[in-house]
Amino acid sequence: MRRPIPDEIIHEILSPALSVSDDTFSARFLNSAPVPCLESSSAILLVCKAWLRVATPLLYHTVILGSKGQAQALSVALRSNQDLGRLVKKLRVESGYGTLMHKILQATKNLTDIFIPLEFDKGENACGLCRGLQLIDPVRVIITYDPFKATTPKLVRDLVGVLIEYIPKWKNLAIFEMPHESTDDIDSSHNETFALPLKVAPNLRTLVLSWNQRDLFWEGAIPPYISRIIRNPSLQEIRPKARSRKVLAPDFLETVQQSAKLQALVDPNLFGPTRAFVYPSQLAAKPTVADAIWDHSDDNSERDEMPTLCGPLLRLGTPHFYKNIYITTCESMRLFTRRLLLQPSLGAHVRRLFICRHDEKTLNDLQNIFSRVPRMAEFSSAGTLILPWPMFDELTHRYGPYLDSFRGVTVTRCPHRVDPTIFYRLSKIQDFTWKSDTEFHTTINSFAARNALDNLKELTVSLAHPSFFAVLSQMHLPSLSTVVLCTVGVDTRLFFKKHGKKLSKLFVGALAFDVGLFNFCPNVKVLDVCTASEDKLSLLQAVLKRCETHGFLERIVIEPIPSDREGQSELLEDFLFEFDRTPFPALQEVQHSLFDWRVPT
Repeated sequence: MRRPIPDEIIHEILSPALSVSDDTFSARFLNSAPVPCLESSSAILLVCKAWLRVATPLLYHTVILGSKGQAQALSVALRSNQDLGRLVKKLRVESGYGTLMHKILQATKNLTDIFIPLEFDKGENACGLCRGLQLIDPVRVIITYDPFKATTPKLVRDLVGVLIEYIPKWKNLAIFEMPHESTDDIDSSHNETFALPLKVAPNLRTLVLSWNQRDLFWEGAIPPYISRIIRNPSLQEIRPKARSRKVLAPDFLETVQQSAKLQALVDPNLFGPTRAFVYPSQLAAKPTVADAIWDHSDDNSERDEMPTLCGPLLRLGTPHFYKNIYITTCESMRLFTRRLLLQPSLGAHVRRLFICRHDEKTLNDLQNIFSRVPRMAEFSSAGTLILPWPMFDELTHRYGPYLDSFRGVTVTRCPHRVDPTIFYRLSKIQDFTWKSDTEFHTTINSFAARNALDNLKELTVSLAHPSFFAVLSQMHLPSLSTVVLCTVGVDTRLFFKKHGKKLSKLFVGALAFDVGLFNFCPNVKVLDVCTASEDKLSLLQAVLKRCETHGFLERIVIEPIPSDREGQSELLEDFLFEFDRTPFPALQEVQHSLFDWRVPT
């Protein structure tokens, strides 16, 4: 006769399939990993009596109701067997807030943890949840709020009102997790709303702050709701969620230290590790190797984790983490600006600033950044940032000796003509984009001005007053090798007559491309022409037919034409059929998104 498998072994076998980790249960959003649910996992109960005996407590210990169907299934199971309700210890409510929820809470008297979202899809009814809260006495309550999810304000208001009523009455309540900061329809923060009942909760021991970094950015002042809650004599600990330890804003820890009471409640390990850190001697002896290693970790997400580093590592890593700043959202601009205001010394490490998103507050943020960043090598945007002329003037004054790249920024027109000596300030610039119709004085008397932009390698012009090219025509520009000309209607012949022989790459729109201009550039190896219609492709073809011999041209790039693919193919076939390579003996390739034509070998 076979000996039965001990329940302990069966428990170990079934736990991975049926148990729900606390991280999954309390996560702000359920991830894509499968979560045991009643409909599918209950099949395990049918294997044998031993599995039924061991699996039942595992299955019902943590219940996540993600749909009304699951809530219905749980309600039916609890009604058919009242003993099952005693097994439910953790309940996460994602759906089924109505009458079903009242029946579920009636049957789960041993409930210790409950997850309640302050959000409802349209058509939901929360009356059952509101009525059922008086039937339980949980140890831990997790409240979440998603302002982007469709909600019914009245339901949120009713549920918040019931929670406010019962939080002081729950004698077992020891842990309360706050929702992240947001303004609801009652025109007050949820956290402010919960502050008063939490202040008088009889046995509250732990307050868990939201995962949201914005809630931990206190701007040097303790939030009023925190000041109220810490008056609760039973409170022993305030801590961020585990995920928040990696995104603690630097002023969070600084602000905590302003209050002895608050400092006593926050885990001291957040202020620095207890174990000593020894920097590897090999890296200390080879700073170039250390720089290369640090540069691999240079991104915004890891910059947010810096406060969790130990003191020596934080000190060594700070210059690298703040060297390149990429502003991808308006919120990240706010956070970075506030961080500089709180820690001005960080500005000394900033070398490159790229702005992808901006709003009406961006210019004010930039003023604060400029005042705290003494040296900047690159200032760029995604192409939509508009900089007032006074700020551009300030930027050239402040960063002219250090700036090597200025790209993607539109500069507003100056109301008066400008002295071209402003370009003398940009002594290190290598990559320069000009997009402004500001007018310049066209006479350069200063030797220094004529020798301005000595390091300029790539010039992009999207918008310019004719005087801009007149000024550049009087400069030497010894390093210039690439010109990107996107503007039309401006006479550029003097400019190309002066500097065309230096160019190895020319990017130009079809309307701005003419035979005279191209003949001024005999050493160009790459010609990139943007054509936006059939007419402009024909224009390009006509210009190339009249060109003089270009012995160095190796590649012609034709930018895509926004029309149907079949029509494009026909146009390009005609273009290649009629194209005469005789003036271009070095030509090896004609490139387009639809094809890549190479000279037969």
